[in-house]
Amino acid sequence: MHIEYSRPQTNTKLTNKEVAQSYKLLWKVERAFRELKSGLDLRPIYHYTDTRVKGHIMICFLALVMETALCRKLKEIGSTFSYAEILEDLKEIRAVELTVEGKRFLARTEMMGNAYDAFKALKIRPPDLLKEIE
Repeated sequence: MHIEYSRPQTNTKLTNKEVAQSYKLLWKVERAFRELKSGLDLRPIYHYTDTRVKGHIMICFLALVMETALCRKLKEIGSTFSYAEILEDLKEIRAVELTVEGKRFLARTEMMGNAYDAFKALKIRPPDLLKEIE
């Protein structure tokens, strides 16, 4: 059995390399949206006004931009951990409000695993372990 393959064609003025890069980018965007939906554990949401649909799309887009930025920053600091691994560790951070002798405090749990890499990559200080609330 002999199968003939036709050469892919396009009506663009882009070079073959630019077309390939465009498809690669499209694939990355589609993968990112799949990961975004699975990572956030989203389910279908039905909006009945244009404003809400646009707002939902904007929030998803911003989440994707933030994820991409964090991944780039992680790569810059040489982190070998994936976004998903760091997100899992960040999810474990908890905060609790305490009252001691009439004073209110916010206490957070220790950061476990790779959570610190996110703060390091973004050049921000992690929240204090204990902070008085006024």
